[in-house]
Amino acid sequence: MMMEGAGFEVINLGIDNPVENYLDAIEEHNPDIVGMSALLTTTMRAMGDTIKAFEEAGVRDRVKVMIGGAPVTQSFADKIGADAYAPDAAAAADKAKQLTGAKR
Repeated sequence: MMMEGAGFEVINLGIDNPVENYLDAIEEHNPDIVGMSALLTTTMRAMGDTIKAFEEAGVRDRVKVMIGGAPVTQSFADKIGADAYAPDAAAAADKAKQLTGAKR
């Protein structure tokens, strides 16, 4: 809601998606940003794996990756190579504007 309220079109893939769903969505929608959220520490590893898969598929340079969620930190974002971290939805909308240069 916060991203849409900030003027972004959001394609919500839902929860617990395999990398293939992200890759298909990138091809279909050509987004500026791919966002991922983890609510449990056990799911955080998938974020790094997804970024690596983007690199292997040759799409990493086409999208900015923004992550967040309760257990996620800026340090973790740096470690896995995410472009941005946001601690909450309002900050994510602001960060997305910065990443895209949007004046929404």
